[in-house]
Amino acid sequence: MYINSPIKKYLKDLSAKTPAPGGGSAAALSSAMAASLVCMASQFTLGKEKYAGFKPRAEKILAASSRMQADLSALLDEDVSAYRNKDIEIAIQVPAQVCQLSYELMGFAVELLERGNKNLATDAGLAVLLSEAGFHAGFSYVRVNLKGLKEKAREYSPLLKKLNAMAKKIKVLRRKAEVVVGYSIGR
Repeated sequence: MYINSPIKKYLKDLSAKTPAPGGGSAAALSSAMAASLVCMASQFTLGKEKYAGFKPRAEKILAASSRMQADLSALLDEDVSAYRNKDIEIAIQVPAQVCQLSYELMGFAVELLERGNKNLATDAGLAVLLSEAGFHAGFSYVRVNLKGLKEKAREYSPLLKKLNAMAKKIKVLRRKAEVVVGYSIGR
């Protein structure tokens, strides 16, 4: 649907007066862009003698973030389909998956900030911000869509508990990233 289309089409449709694409797909796109930046920062770290000790971990981060980029790209389209088909349970599951992947990506981005190529600190820092945005947007859509389930919404309380715990950890990761980026750019 959108993932194989020009970005211009997605942005035009996102700005239209239609329910889909909407914020859920934008959350997935935000985190897919974060995954791309994590891939880039990993690749610029690999092959540099200065970061040789980090190579095995950077390779794992690159492989994982590459898979996450593909998964998040697919979730963008899945979110659009869920809304167009009025499938409320999928419209909860998709942003929940965006949250999980965003949380993991944020950890990778912070790790690259701390141990990866310092010339990519602002790119890894942006990956932190984009994945954080994807997480919080996804979490918002999970909560909003749960209201549509009424009685059945209680079944999702373990998911909400998990996402709330992640949200707390994300605040810590964000603060850590701000310190490292600030140090990198001389603030």
